[in-house]
Amino acid sequence: MKSGVIAVIGRPNVGKSTLLNKLIGEKLTIVSPKPQTTWQRLHGVLTTQDAQFVFIDTPGLETERSSPFISVLKKITLSAMNDADVIVHIVEPFITDRERSIEEELGKIHDKPKMVLINKIDLKKDKNLLLPVIGSYADKAVYGAIIPVSAVTGEGVDVFLKELKQYLPNDGMLYNEDTITDKYEKELVAEIVREKLFNFTREEIPYSVACVVDKFDETQRERIIRIYVTIYVEKTSQKGILIGAGGSMLKKIGTSARMDMEKLLGTKVYLELYVKVKEDWKKDKRFLREIGLEK
Repeated sequence: MKSGVIAVIGRPNVGKSTLLNKLIGEKLTIVSPKPQTTWQRLHGVLTTQDAQFVFIDTPGLETERSSPFISVLKKITLSAMNDADVIVHIVEPFITDRERSIEEELGKIHDKPKMVLINKIDLKKDKNLLLPVIGSYADKAVYGAIIPVSAVTGEGVDVFLKELKQYLPNDGMLYNEDTITDKYEKELVAEIVREKLFNFTREEIPYSVACVVDKFDETQRERIIRIYVTIYVEKTSQKGILIGAGGSMLKKIGTSARMDMEKLLGTKVYLELYVKVKEDWKKDKRFLREIGLEK
């Protein structure tokens, strides 16, 4: 039985989370068209007849901007790379300076196999247009394999897994065969609320909010789970936008989040959302530790 840990890295919005959800067959990590959706590392576990793949979804590697918060996200990604047996770099079907910057850093890592997945090939009607991109990555000789895939349609995923299995150690299973993630339900429901914030609010809001589950009451689980979540924002004006006129925005977020939670948990959910202002929380290391972003 082969098994190993695979760090899935790449710049923001290249489809890392979408790929993980496709591989596992469950929605484990939130997806949105906005960059920096993923904040934490998350293990998604895929067990087949003769292999167990433990994928780590990571925050997008930002090479053009810098801030204390982005530094924390970068540290999370670097930690995942250090812990991994294999590094998989997800890219889009074109070359950018940011990809080159990540590729250059990966070229300095000599003790781990590396692969590059050219994602979003479903957007290319003429697959011949991929050849220059493949050739460009092949020229650098950084990667042991270069595989075109579509995280949306699943095209190329079987080829990817077959190639990836060759790099895994022969260690036996790292998790029970029915495990699909290392995250607890409490953490997953907080991520569901964050996803709805990304989907429903203005551009400036999602990057200024943190979601903390204050209470997860499952004493009557067969009938209902009661969940209480506090949403922290950095400014009073953001609180007003998030709540909306007469509480309309918060109600919309809560309704959509509750429906997803019921699918995840397999029972009815009572969800209560609160909004609090915590100025500059992204610079507060103590608070970042409380929400699991800083060790």
